[in-house]
Amino acid sequence: MTGVVIIGAGPGLGLAIARRFAREGMPIAAIARTDTTLQTLAAEPLEAPLATIAADCTDEITLRDALTRANEMFGLPDVVVYNAAVIRPDLPGELSVHAHQQAWAVNVVGAINTAAQLVPAMARRGSGSFIVTGGMPKPKPEYVSLSLGKAGVRALVDLLDKQYSASGVHIATVTIDGLVAPGTAFDPDDIAEHYWHLHTQAPHRWSREIIHTGDVFGRIADLGVHAQPNAVVAEVLDTWQTAFNERRIDDIAALFTIDALFQGIDPDLRVGPAEISAYYDKVADGTAVTAKVRQVIRLGEETLSAFAEAEFTSPTDEPRRLCLSLVIQYAEHNWRIRQYHAAPAPVQLSL
Repeated sequence: MTGVVIIGAGPGLGLAIARRFAREGMPIAAIARTDTTLQTLAAEPLEAPLATIAADCTDEITLRDALTRANEMFGLPDVVVYNAAVIRPDLPGELSVHAHQQAWAVNVVGAINTAAQLVPAMARRGSGSFIVTGGMPKPKPEYVSLSLGKAGVRALVDLLDKQYSASGVHIATVTIDGLVAPGTAFDPDDIAEHYWHLHTQAPHRWSREIIHTGDVFGRIADLGVHAQPNAVVAEVLDTWQTAFNERRIDDIAALFTIDALFQGIDPDLRVGPAEISAYYDKVADGTAVTAKVRQVIRLGEETLSAFAEAEFTSPTDEPRRLCLSLVIQYAEHNWRIRQYHAAPAPVQLSL
């Protein structure tokens, strides 16, 4: 394990990302434009080594020197997070050409230069994550320069993914559809979990984008009734798996319909989110799950039937493989689990 490089490491989301990865013992190289910002970061008690480096991401030379220093201190990073952005309201025609160029330089060109310096080496090594903080999943006329910049970031992630994912580098973006603020649905510590989740995803489950909407359903909310059945079930299972592994009991329960039928590994039948929440609350701390869709059938315009496999592991027990039988229904503008049944998996089945 080498470390994490964060470009645009401010006192909000940048610091939250640093805290999240430092909890895993990963050294942090934080790059920011001003000494004041870096002093704020340096005052934070982290659980891993921290190096603060001043650099302007729009200055190619100073950015390159900063990234080189980070490499010299901690080695080629396991994770690179590009978190720099110019966030300001501006209407069409309000900004000068120079102001647009400056915003584009921060929002997009700095990310390109960072990737150009680090990602090829990560690809030669065969591992690593390059994650960009995105936003504006839909352009907003009151945020013209930011909407353009975040569209550019999304295109950049697509291009880098096509070029480097086959070499073992996970290219992704965390798209934030709201104003980051502590204690809200856009709490930076909650959003920081997405970066860790992306970095730790198995290659066969790599996501290229996570959209933080402040809603547990995230991308599921955008999958309407005409979405491909397999994509719907994969997103529902991925959301369930993430909430389970992060022990977000209320978020798990919210994935079920109000009258959902639920049978876990015991013979008791449970009905509705309250009883389902009580079931998951009894799961031992540290238990984790990985799930994989096996087969999906569309039963109707708004109802899917699915078969999946899940492997549960706890800190003390052997892995336990289960078959999951699911009915997933489109209700209240979201896909939710209507019926859940778990049974022991035959020995020959594997994830």
